[in-house]
Amino acid sequence: MRYLQFNDICIDTHNQQLYRGEETIDLAPKVYELLVFFCQNSQRLISKDELMECVWTGTIVTENAISRTLVKVRKVLADEPKNPQFIITVPRKGYRMVAEFSATDEMLNTFNNESLPQANNISNNISNKPQERVTQSTNLEKNTPAPSVTNKHKTHLLIIFMVLTLSIIFYALKFDSTTVVQTKAFKPLTRQVGIELYPAVSPNAAMVAYTKESLSKKRHINIENLSNHSHQSISHAQANISRPIWSPTTDKLAFLYQHNNVCMIYWGETGKLANSDNWQPISECSRNSNPYFVFSPDGKYLYFNDRQSKTHGYQVFRVNLSNNEKDIINQPITRGRGNYSFDISPNGESLVLLNSEFAPQTRIYTLDIASSTLTQTIQLPYLMRSVIWHHDNNSIIHPSPHPAFEIWQSSLAGQKLAVLASNTSRIKQVSRINNGEDYAFVSYLLNRDIHYRELISANLEPQSQPQQIVLDNSTVMDYLPALANNSSQYAFVSKRSTTAEVYLSNLSSNNSSQLTFFNDPVKLYQLAFSANDSQLMILADNQIFIAELSSANIRLLPLDNIAIAGASWQDEDNLIFSTIKNNDWQLMRYNISNNKLASLPSGYQGGLYSAIDQNYYFIANDSGQVLQFSSLNTEPQPIALSCQPSFIDRKLNLKLTDKGLVCLSNEKAPGLREYSFQSKAVDGWTQSPVNSDFDSNNNGVIFTQLTQSASDIMRTTSDYN
Repeated sequence: MRYLQFNDICIDTHNQQLYRGEETIDLAPKVYELLVFFCQNSQRLISKDELMECVWTGTIVTENAISRTLVKVRKVLADEPKNPQFIITVPRKGYRMVAEFSATDEMLNTFNNESLPQANNISNNISNKPQERVTQSTNLEKNTPAPSVTNKHKTHLLIIFMVLTLSIIFYALKFDSTTVVQTKAFKPLTRQVGIELYPAVSPNAAMVAYTKESLSKKRHINIENLSNHSHQSISHAQANISRPIWSPTTDKLAFLYQHNNVCMIYWGETGKLANSDNWQPISECSRNSNPYFVFSPDGKYLYFNDRQSKTHGYQVFRVNLSNNEKDIINQPITRGRGNYSFDISPNGESLVLLNSEFAPQTRIYTLDIASSTLTQTIQLPYLMRSVIWHHDNNSIIHPSPHPAFEIWQSSLAGQKLAVLASNTSRIKQVSRINNGEDYAFVSYLLNRDIHYRELISANLEPQSQPQQIVLDNSTVMDYLPALANNSSQYAFVSKRSTTAEVYLSNLSSNNSSQLTFFNDPVKLYQLAFSANDSQLMILADNQIFIAELSSANIRLLPLDNIAIAGASWQDEDNLIFSTIKNNDWQLMRYNISNNKLASLPSGYQGGLYSAIDQNYYFIANDSGQVLQFSSLNTEPQPIALSCQPSFIDRKLNLKLTDKGLVCLSNEKAPGLREYSFQSKAVDGWTQSPVNSDFDSNNNGVIFTQLTQSASDIMRTTSDYN
């Protein structure tokens, strides 16, 4: 619509001009955008955050910039801030446009200069007398005669009706271009046994390439003929080879090479890949990165994302394959996760990008490649794990929220349109099949069970075995066990109710009860009882929940949009955890009673406090060396323990026992190593479970064991037979 009209003001959307009486004002770009946004959201409260997202999309802007632009908007409207007629400020909440407006293709006669006073009177009668409108409505309900309608009003109403009709037709046509899928059946795409990941069906649909995991060799790639299921492998004796993607012509395959500190994206002709001498480099990548990459449909470019370190966010780059020149595309800010997932549309015109900082939220952006125009479409209250374009170039396909058992089709505005596939096993790594309708994906099942083992006593005979108990386990994932310090109570996470929730149980009764009921899907990383067992800390995706166990009351700590890893209790009121500052790790202490956050000594990735010997133990950056602080104001002393890595799935790789410290170490004999407070020596931990997902107290150790693991490549199909 060309004109937005209200009171004695008209905005020409073609020329970006404002008419007020006989005055014509040329509007600055941001003044125009902000004014139009207010008009389109008339009578609705608009927050500053919403203005940032919708008017300053894809750019970094301060609140001062919004305030300055708003002053300019009020100036062109001749609106007085102390006595506003158009835009009112709602303290601490935002702004509201209180004038009613109409959108038309032609300027109404009431806005001719000769009749402006009359137009003002009409507008005031409409917008400033809500009680009169209520009375008219009541009269109609009582079947009393309604006030007469002037010809001008009839014209006005007719134009509004036409505008609404055209708008409905426009959006109907737009929606019609989005093909809403029906739920599909699915079937196995390969016939291999073992762990299969990252499927990529060739453009001619004759072959599928995928990553194969095996205990006996490094990650490698299989290329399987879908007609006779014969296959060839691409492998390297020292390196992991993974994440294959096809060039648009099927004759080349790109893949990821990772070995120690080396990360490379290679490609080569599919018939010559068995010999690594035929691999051609496309781009280097960071050793801390697991890049996603995709060819443009014309085969001229490869897009991939990369990050400088584990504390940096992902950025998206483009490589010109004719000369290997690399440039960076226009994209949102890359703080936190950055632009961690993306895809190019089948027609090659647009990218869709998933962007997230530290909060468990997803922002969806589209990038018009020709104009390099970036547009934010929605912010979702959960983390969308990955995304690809639908075949229609207008909607997206992605796994449902964690833990995903479905594949969803959604609009770019985040609205769920349909369930593409539903499975009893979990779903990840969805990719398009080049037939205009189907998709390949990984269907996987992980089942961990929780066990408890009594500590070995020095008084036991050598042939005596400690008691081992299989605890209250389900047929799905039960994990992240935590033992209470002074009782037989334990906590754990389970997906038995489909979503990840926290449960409490007792070693003797083995009768669990659900503690949490999260509103939004969450991914959980750690549980820890406080020293007197009155509280349970729950570490989610950069969120910490505190459960008061006596009342089952659970609260989310106000730690907004920051990285959180390696959390532990110092005492009943204080937590220690690691966050990221200036793209580096920083230890922090947080008081949960007064919500005070304070920095601890710099140069350490993670650490904990031991109430047993009243010392702090911090892990040094890079080296993994553990240092002892008798107080935070004294020089630290190194101890004979090195822990690498510092974090394992955001849990601190350093645990406190009643006798010392335990961590996973790569020095000397790899495995769990124990530092003794008494002897100051390091040895293998005698209670070592089979993996790092464990906890212990004075009486025993609780840990998980993998009981089932499967990962198969499937494809959707319309054939239900």
